[in-house]
Amino acid sequence: MSDIVIFALVLGGMFVLRIIAATVLFYYILPKGDRCPNCDAATARVQAGVIGRLLPHLRNSWCLRCGWEGFLREGALTPEPHPIELTKAGG
Repeated sequence: MSDIVIFALVLGGMFVLRIIAATVLFYYILPKGDRCPNCDAATARVQAGVIGRLLPHLRNSWCLRCGWEGFLREGALTPEPHPIELTKAGG
């Protein structure tokens, strides 16, 4: 093989490996569950179109408190408070 072909294969392979490594790293940086990364409040799930079908392990979420919108990994969901707890907290 020519030196230029070997160089192109090595350089192309390094480029592809860099993209794969960055994708895996960014996936594991995303928080699990349904808590907002900014204010730690429970988020609402937003219906995602094409991206939701392509990446089923990610959920598109929106925070009602601070307005953050982004992706979260699937994980434990925050339990909804009982009506008794709401009346106790409200005074």
